Amino acid sequence: MGERYQVETIPPFTELGEGPHWDIATQSLYYVSLSNGWIYRWDYVEQKVYSASIDGVQEASFIIPVKGHRECFVVGDLNRVTVIRWDGRSGKAAVWRELVATDPKVAHNRLNDGKVDPWGRLYFGTMLKEQLGDPFTKGSGHLYRYCDRTKKLVEQERNLFISNGLAWNRQTNKFYFVDSGANEIKEYDIDLEGNFTNGKTWYDFKVNGKSPGYFCDGMTIDVEGNLYVAMFDYYKVLKISPDKKILQEIKIPAQQVTSVAFGGPNLDELFVTTAAKLVRVPQKDPAGALFRITGLGAKGLPMNDVVLDL
Repeated sequence: MGERYQVETIPPFTELGEGPHWDIATQSLYYVSLSNGWIYRWDYVEQKVYSASIDGVQEASFIIPVKGHRECFVVGDLNRVTVIRWDGRSGKAAVWRELVATDPKVAHNRLNDGKVDPWGRLYFGTMLKEQLGDPFTKGSGHLYRYCDRTKKLVEQERNLFISNGLAWNRQTNKFYFVDSGANEIKEYDIDLEGNFTNGKTWYDFKVNGKSPGYFCDGMTIDVEGNLYVAMFDYYKVLKISPDKKILQEIKIPAQQVTSVAFGGPNLDELFVTTAAKLVRVPQKDPAGALFRITGLGAKGLPMNDVVLDL
């Protein structure tokens, strides 16, 4: 496929950009810098980025709007999910309350990627805290579901290495999930309560059982069921068809590609987050920048707000 797409760099640079979420109501892209707990909003109309720190939050692994509450968001922070208030412009945000926390018995883990399913339920994964060991070799992570109707945190999967990208295909009733440490995408069926069953490896990026030197990270899906997978340490986003063929390699001018989301007024622009922190970043890279990809000829699905009774 010819490279007819265009790549635009959007500063400021983040330490560890993650969790892009397109909000239709405000025509904004929200995203985070995980390692230092900052949150960002890129305003489509103004073409301007607003950012804020959050009092009482050490890390920010994702930010997702609360349905029907314009200035409220859920944010992952270490071992808990908080509800914060932010007007989208000021340089400070505040924690309103803690929504849910993981079991203290797994305090050695921290939250990583999180998303909301088409029914308003929050899903997020965990991984071993880096200061306690190597998450690529110690599979202590979990995948959780939180539904405000039941007020319960439900474990969906365990013994994961690095919980990452999440995507739902409503047409086929399938859920796709990235385990970066295993370097594979898993596929599950979904029941009426949102539980995942019949889990299996759907796509394995390893070569002869070994790492190729890069790994899969965040992920999104388009209206045709193609998955777009951020490839960390590879300068690329891969477009993979439902029949597991790589249809396109979208080149990104930064090595540490972390996550992706469709946005824009027509949901036909791909936003890509990257990291400056971590390892092996050449000085020439615009590491940590947000990138906007146009001209792909693809369209994404609306992202979902979390349903909470506040």
